[in-house]
Amino acid sequence: MKKYHYTEGNNSYGPFTLEELSAKNIGPNTLIWTEELVTWTRASEISELRSVLKNHPTNPPSIPQSENFQSTTQQYTSSQSSAANYQRPPRTYLIETILTTIFCCWPLGIPAIIYASRVEKKFYAGDIIGAEADSANAKKWMLINIGASVLLWIGYLGIFGLAMFAGLSDGF
Repeated sequence: MKKYHYTEGNNSYGPFTLEELSAKNIGPNTLIWTEELVTWTRASEISELRSVLKNHPTNPPSIPQSENFQSTTQQYTSSQSSAANYQRPPRTYLIETILTTIFCCWPLGIPAIIYASRVEKKFYAGDIIGAEADSANAKKWMLINIGASVLLWIGYLGIFGLAMFAGLSDGF
């Protein structure tokens, strides 16, 4: 049975069946996601939700315009436009962070893996900005891990290289 998720900007809800979703009073501009959809899509663009939207009032009651309401509305519309522009989640860097953790410096790789593993979860929950931030943090920690490993190897080879050179020069 097909399961639907919907979002109201920062929070997402679901999974719901079509019958359960009809009781949620979603509007035509509510963003919906299912496993078959690549990205969050407006409810009005999904054919099987037309029966649910027929029950929705076309003119919702007016809400007093306070400063908090306007900022919430702006955040919601900006997340809607961001979701509409995305067809895929941001790059996770999960494979790269796992490999750098194994082959480089594992204490610095752990934060990279944590950030990388949260990217898709946040994206599909409707938190586009959080997914982009986690993707950037995963990349940052991966590069820090690589840089620290390179510096450690340079130091290691420098110390032992000097020791070998000193040992060979004493023998002559």
